[in-house]
Amino acid sequence: MVLETLVFETVGVPPTEIEFQYRDLKRWGYDLIAGRRDGHPSHFLAEVEDRRRAGDRYQAEGESFEVDAVLDTLPRGTRLTGSIETVDGTAWLALSLTEAEDGRPLARVPAAELLLYYLSKHGLSALVGALENVGRLTELVRARGQVGRAQPYERLPAGFRHFLREARSLEREMGSGRVTMAYFGENKDRKRRYRVSWVVPTLALFELNRAEKMDQILDALN
Repeated sequence: MVLETLVFETVGVPPTEIEFQYRDLKRWGYDLIAGRRDGHPSHFLAEVEDRRRAGDRYQAEGESFEVDAVLDTLPRGTRLTGSIETVDGTAWLALSLTEAEDGRPLARVPAAELLLYYLSKHGLSALVGALENVGRLTELVRARGQVGRAQPYERLPAGFRHFLREARSLEREMGSGRVTMAYFGENKDRKRRYRVSWVVPTLALFELNRAEKMDQILDALN
């Protein structure tokens, strides 16, 4: 099959950091808090389900936190940025406020765990089902049916060619990407058999508008 698999690459440099908005924190299930962290003025995140309020004091992961206010917008003069860091093979989304008081990140969150939560919350089931592995790049895999002899490009169904056009267009927006496709034709029940792998920049999945486009593109394969 390796000799018959179709490969389409958008060669580029994936983003190492992107800017997010306050609403993204809410989509991911976080409150933005102004208060004190280990006694120093700071901003930090808390899970919405924890229902933190002004005056709360608590310990988490060896640090002490005091809540002055739960904010409903980013502090004036700051930007919320995110990057992907990998530690011992695990990818983390590192979130920071530029020009923050102490220069420490707001939070480091396991990227795969957060993706599963927020994509599920927004009903992006095709993406959730396709998540294969997450690093600075994420591999999405869709497969169905028994493996056979892969068909050449000119024998791809129209829907698969449409997928390739849309995926490559989105890759150009994201800066890079790679699709591998093996289409094996239909089975006796006229169900299409295939295996598709799509590698995309992980940060792009945290942008809801792009995640929605990817979900629609993947869902159309069926």
